[in-house]
Amino acid sequence: MKALFFLYEGYVDWEISILSYILNVTGVEINTTALNDEVTHKGAFKVKLDINIEACNPNNYDALIIPGGEPDPFIKDERVLNLVREFDDQGKVISAICGGTTFLAAAGVLRERKYSTSIDDDLAYKHYFNEVFKSETDVTVCENLITAEGNAYVEFAVAVGKRLGIFKDREDELETVLFFKNQLRG
Repeated sequence: MKALFFLYEGYVDWEISILSYILNVTGVEINTTALNDEVTHKGAFKVKLDINIEACNPNNYDALIIPGGEPDPFIKDERVLNLVREFDDQGKVISAICGGTTFLAAAGVLRERKYSTSIDDDLAYKHYFNEVFKSETDVTVCENLITAEGNAYVEFAVAVGKRLGIFKDREDELETVLFFKNQLRG
């Protein structure tokens, strides 16, 4: 199984760190892509990317993952929007958290699907979203899309992992949540 992470300048690393960790330890191959060869996330670490966005082929992946952050000015880049559309056209898992959901909205893949996002009153992005379909939950799974508010990064990671079938059973899934919520003390 393979997952592609689309990263962009200023993305919020902690929103996807648990997800990338659980995918990695369960044997899912992870590749990163961006609009440049290197990006710097909000924590100020520089990240060198695995593959140029033009070379990304959705046929080679099971899931596309987009972290939160400030999507402007990247939200208008057709390379990103086309990548999102191609994953959706193939019914592949697309997961986005916080501001990353704006890429899904701008690409037109949210259509009339329920979604969660941290983008609420930001007038710069509001026109991309149809508020009628905004979910009241922190994480929403609708067809092949998994969306989440930024504060639900543990639940987001588990929802993506569950959809990709990486948990042995319900107990394994619950243990993962409890571990990352620091609830497994003696």
